[in-house]
Amino acid sequence: MIDVSDFRLMKFAHALVWTSWVLSGLAVLTACSPAAEKVPPIPAVYVTPVHNDHGEDVRILSGAVRPRVESDLAFRAGGKVTARLVDIGQAVRAGQPLARIDAADYQLAADAAAEQLRAAQVDATQAASDAARFKRLLADGSVGAADQERQQARSDAAAARLVQAERQLEVLRNRAGYAVLVAPFDGVVTGRQIEVGQMVAEGQAVMALAKPGELEVVVDVPEALAADLHNQISQARMAGLPDLVKLKLRELAPSASAQARTFRARYAIASPITGLRMGVTADVQLARKGSTASAELPSGALLTTNQTPSVWLVNDKAGTLTRQAVTLLSQSTDQVRVTGLPDGVLVVSAGAQKLDAGMKVQAVMRPGSL
Repeated sequence: MIDVSDFRLMKFAHALVWTSWVLSGLAVLTACSPAAEKVPPIPAVYVTPVHNDHGEDVRILSGAVRPRVESDLAFRAGGKVTARLVDIGQAVRAGQPLARIDAADYQLAADAAAEQLRAAQVDATQAASDAARFKRLLADGSVGAADQERQQARSDAAAARLVQAERQLEVLRNRAGYAVLVAPFDGVVTGRQIEVGQMVAEGQAVMALAKPGELEVVVDVPEALAADLHNQISQARMAGLPDLVKLKLRELAPSASAQARTFRARYAIASPITGLRMGVTADVQLARKGSTASAELPSGALLTTNQTPSVWLVNDKAGTLTRQAVTLLSQSTDQVRVTGLPDGVLVVSAGAQKLDAGMKVQAVMRPGSL
């Protein structure tokens, strides 16, 4: 007969064995099952809502600040350069010597002309004296009228040769003076193409001199924009200046350049600017009112990986991307203006080049885009 206490002990032992079997099985199952995979985070992208309007179509052209008056200087006589008296960037005054060439031969020619002038003066004096004497002799009949006329003709010819010799001496003295290149006006030397010992020809450009007081913006305009250039609003962003500068079209070339087929345009700066330097870069913005509705977006929104410009549209609820082709109207450093997008859609406005159509994204409104 089994005692009740023994029966309870046996039942407890069986329960312990069963529990150990269950725990062992769970351990084996746990060891064999694979670890749970981590879900990759959904990348966040900046988006900008589309607002179509009839804004301004803007084109950006690269130009430069140049002086309105800039002259290429040249010697009026040829020869060997003996002295260069100025450097690029140096301010000079009107009449100041800039360079010299060897004037020895010109001086010798002037000296020879001076001797010829003295000989012509002697001949003219003698011929005039002879003509006066023949005139007195004609009065008392000592000589004939024909002789007196011939002598008067010799006197007139001698007087003409005297004038010719004077003019020739003046020309040669001037030519000797051309051996010194002088500044025609107050300005700044902006170019130099000579050094001491170099041979230069008459009329060869050797220096450039500019008036720094009046500056303008020079830009080459494509043929498509040149016809309507007078009707466009012109501004420029210049290196070293924080704000846009208003411009006024002063001159437009009547014909295009043979190489680039562009028209050279010169813009006057509307108001004087302190500290503006010659030669700095000027990005000229040509704007006109748009005839079609278009949207302005950050430049980072534009995809240029194929022939047709496009942008990424974001479905805010599903987080999906759709590529949408657009028409590019204008482009600047940080903005683009496009058509082909409905109002209100969200466009990826930063990092568009790093996305593809199969990605899931989380839309984050770009600061300042509302």
